[in-house]
Amino acid sequence: MSAGIQTDDVGAVAEHPTRNRLLAGILILLALYACAVASVLIVPFLLALLLSLMLAPLVRLLCRWHLPRVLATLLVLVGAIVLSGALLTSLVAPARAWMVQVPKSIDRIELALSDLHRSLLAATHATEQIAKLTSVDGENKVQRVVDAGPSRIAQMLSATPAALASIVATLLLIFIFLLHGDALLRKFVELAPELYMKKDIVIATRSAQHDLSTYIVTIAAINSVLGLLTALVLWWLGVDAPLLWGGIVAALNFAPFVGPMLAVAILVVVGFSRFETPLAALSVPGVFLVLHLLEGQLVTPLIVGRQLALDPVMVFLSLMLFGWLWGVVGLLLAMPLLTCVRIIAERIPAWNALAKMLAA
Repeated sequence: MSAGIQTDDVGAVAEHPTRNRLLAGILILLALYACAVASVLIVPFLLALLLSLMLAPLVRLLCRWHLPRVLATLLVLVGAIVLSGALLTSLVAPARAWMVQVPKSIDRIELALSDLHRSLLAATHATEQIAKLTSVDGENKVQRVVDAGPSRIAQMLSATPAALASIVATLLLIFIFLLHGDALLRKFVELAPELYMKKDIVIATRSAQHDLSTYIVTIAAINSVLGLLTALVLWWLGVDAPLLWGGIVAALNFAPFVGPMLAVAILVVVGFSRFETPLAALSVPGVFLVLHLLEGQLVTPLIVGRQLALDPVMVFLSLMLFGWLWGVVGLLLAMPLLTCVRIIAERIPAWNALAKMLAA
């Protein structure tokens, strides 16, 4: 009798939908809290996973040329490090030089806004005083930034050993993923109980890995071309350090909505640091907006295709979520991670609802 009552109680608990939903919601909240707390561990892992997917085709190509996998992995990883280091080193000096001109750009923006205010609301004595105040002591403010800049950079470098440790951990994880990724897949295949399940795991994993690597490499190539075109047009306009702004545009374009908005804000300051008139200064962000619209509405849909298109609402929610969890790095990882989830969900029958929700 008691056994029957216990069985009924367990069945009632298992079949209670509201309680199950509440437990699932609590589990999701706890998982999000764990992701926020353990960002030092999770962010390098996810970043290494995505970068290893980008570099995996090169490792396979070198292995087909009868190079040992260890040597192929080392060559690809060292080449990526050297290329990234060379690009960053070439951008440091222009970035420092531009920081000197930031106060002058802000003064010009304030003058332009005050002029617009006077033209709309008529000139008054108060607005004239504000305009005079915005143009006073510009040289002294520039000198203060020049003096304080290097010391702040040195303080940041000395105060962030965790960032250096995170970079080292990410590189080690990339090496491990590239070297032992196939061995890990074989272990998962061996754990499958049936032969058909082994075949399904291999086919689904290979297909998902191919789609993920193709998507990441394609998006990286599109953003790189967008950055190069932006740099070329800015060079034609006479803007200083065009490669710096092209690189920033390419990096920010990985984060939809937020990235282009930040790029426009930065290019507004860049335009006012180069040109005195508002119309000429606003041509700098205007050029980027035209290129971004062409990329977003024509180039990316044609190259990537509608098959991997994501729902805009889900993209915006993922940007908010990952940005809240991991800051700027989360914004850059949101789109690749969301695409990974959709590609994997399409290959798991139980996740069909999630795949449909993420699809455009």
